[in-house]
Amino acid sequence: MTDHDRPGVPASDAAGEAAMTEWAELLVAQARADGVELTGENGLLTGLVRRVLQTGLEGRDDRASGL
Repeated sequence: MTDHDRPGVPASDAAGEAAMTEWAELLVAQARADGVELTGENGLLTGLVRRVLQTGLEGRDDRASGL
C-alpha cells in the first residue's frame, strides 16, 4: 500500500513521516514560546543533535558489551 499523495512511498513510511513532522512542529512551537533559539550554541537543534548522538552511542556501547 502506498500514500496517495506520494506515489511509491509505503503508507507506513508516510505515516511515520507525518508523525515526525508533527513532532518537529511541536518542538519548534514550544521552543519559540519559551524564547529558545533554534540554532546556536544553546539552541534547540544543537541540544537535540547532541542528545540523539549520545543516545545512539550509548545504545551502540550496550550492544557491544552484550547488554
